Amino acid sequence: MKQICTLFFLCALQTAAFSQNAFRNKAVTLRRFLEQQHYKPVNWTDTSSALLFSKWLEEIDEEKLFFTRQDMTALEKYKTRLDEELLGKEWNFFSLSASIYKNRLQKTDSIIKLLTAKPLDFLKPDNVSWPFTTYAADDKEIMQRWQQYLKWRILHSIAEKNNGDIKQPADFAAQETAAREKLKRRELTYIKSLLSTPDEFNSGMEDAYLNCITWCYDPHTTYMNLEEKKEFAAEMSAAEFSAGLDLEENEKGDKTVNYLQPGGSAWRSGQLHKGDVIVKVKSDGKEKEAADISEEELSGYLNGTSENDVEITVRTAAGETKTAVLHKEKVADDEGVVKSYVLRGKQNIGYINLPGFYSREDEDIKEEKDITYDGCANDVSKEIVKLKKDTIAGLILDLRYNGGGSMWEAMQLAGIFIDIGPVASEKGRDGKVFFLKDPNRGTIYDGPLVVLINGASASASEFVSAALQDYNRAVIVGGTSYGKGTAQQVLPLDTNKINPNGDYKDFVKVTLNKFYRVNGSTTQWKGVVPDILFPDLYADEEYKERHNASALQPDESRKGNYQQLPALPIAKLAANSKLRTDTASYFKGLRSFSQWMQQYKKARTIPLQWAGYAAYYKETIKAFGSLKEDDAGKQTLLRVTNNGFDWQQVLQSTQRSREINGTYIQHIATDPEIAEAFTILLDWNEK
Repeated sequence: MKQICTLFFLCALQTAAFSQNAFRNKAVTLRRFLEQQHYKPVNWTDTSSALLFSKWLEEIDEEKLFFTRQDMTALEKYKTRLDEELLGKEWNFFSLSASIYKNRLQKTDSIIKLLTAKPLDFLKPDNVSWPFTTYAADDKEIMQRWQQYLKWRILHSIAEKNNGDIKQPADFAAQETAAREKLKRRELTYIKSLLSTPDEFNSGMEDAYLNCITWCYDPHTTYMNLEEKKEFAAEMSAAEFSAGLDLEENEKGDKTVNYLQPGGSAWRSGQLHKGDVIVKVKSDGKEKEAADISEEELSGYLNGTSENDVEITVRTAAGETKTAVLHKEKVADDEGVVKSYVLRGKQNIGYINLPGFYSREDEDIKEEKDITYDGCANDVSKEIVKLKKDTIAGLILDLRYNGGGSMWEAMQLAGIFIDIGPVASEKGRDGKVFFLKDPNRGTIYDGPLVVLINGASASASEFVSAALQDYNRAVIVGGTSYGKGTAQQVLPLDTNKINPNGDYKDFVKVTLNKFYRVNGSTTQWKGVVPDILFPDLYADEEYKERHNASALQPDESRKGNYQQLPALPIAKLAANSKLRTDTASYFKGLRSFSQWMQQYKKARTIPLQWAGYAAYYKETIKAFGSLKEDDAGKQTLLRVTNNGFDWQQVLQSTQRSREINGTYIQHIATDPEIAEAFTILLDWNEK
């Protein structure tokens, strides 16, 4: 028996050693691949090693609830040696950090069970400074941090249930028990999902570490295993009825919006955006906390064979809580995805919202004659033709929250408004510059044009906004955009010549090019600065490309040969707009909320007794609630109708379709930023 155990132990050691060697080889291959392919390869030095070290620790313990200073002492000796590991000289850091992390997760599981076994003490004066900025001194402090964290979340749950009432509920003990049990289940489920099986834990950690390596090159270069690659390429679920969104889990285990199906209910609502955290869902009168159900169960609420409505509550990146009612429906391929509306007043103004740049082109097209020009640019063109029949005196193109998509479609969309000439340039790692030109000469619309953007507008939406701004073709209004001016391609992880028929298991979405404006500058890192600035929830650096330490820095390129249109009356329009936005309650509230939010995210002291916490919670809710209150109570600000062509279809549609149409019209009519863009166009036309 002893011999058998010894043999088993030796086999286990050999398997572990083989696994580590295989992973080491994959990491080294990844470094070599990126050296060959990336737009700007990393020169691996002590500095880049420290960057990888920090990113990895942030990845596995951002909130500093697991590692102690003793753990960090063991790990920090590798802080400036990871470059040598990627060069193939040694390989110790990953296995050590993974081992310590696994041990800490197991200890945390025990801590949570111990602390939640009985009621927590809410009488003793206590508070927590959040977020933690240093690692815990020892295991005792780890226990203390978890105790404080659990008390905070329990108090939050009770305060939320009682709608922020400062008075302590009579059944506080019962509510504390329910909240504690619920929190215990959630935290233990999260720990269990991280640990899973030994193989799944190792595989998950390896993939995460490879992604930290790719992040060091730039935030948009990512490693993908075969399953992730398939998911990346896959379309939305083929369920008969769908609310029109796809989900994924973020690194904290939260269920988030990953994708909005063009034309779907979530897309049209204008309320949901990629990255929003799902808080709860409600269907058929049943409400569920997202944290309490699996991703599969949540998907069941959003898809299926029934047309029932689903109410979804999300928390945005800016911390705002929103609730949207989505209609589960079939979305036919030939259904109009982009819709246009008429804002009626002294003059008729057209309005088109485009949440993403989609294309229906076959990715395998080899010849120009096979291009069908079938995508969002063509759909927008069709809507403009409809709007012209309503005699519009101006057009608003809404690209807020538009995270990008097909750059081919972006080129075509810019070309709708520009007669001829380059719309941008592209530079590869060899330094060669290629100018990208509008593929179709002529314009669909040449009247006054306002483009709405914000800090969540990125990539292709920045491409279009920048081109129209450089040509003096449009007035750009809103918040400074995200700042992504790079292009990526998914390639097999192969340092040899890529075999198109190869059976690859590993892939990399790698940054190959940078885009430049026709004036020679770039949107990368800097974003597009609007001609007329609005206060913006996403104005904080935290939400922008430049917040990432690995973001590619801005530089200049060759200026294109293009003919600017006459200068627009920006100064006058901006001055008039500022007078309005400085006094409008919505914009004033947005400014004060943004300032409060910056401080709120940096550091806050949270009381851990009921009276103190209830007051703190009420103040916090008041700050978040001010956004809705200052939105003039969803007051109707505009008279909005369908364009004439679509209105005839609405009249012949089902009652349900008319209700969906009315909901979206109401959303436009109560949006203060759309209303201000409308007024800017009226000012422009007065001249």
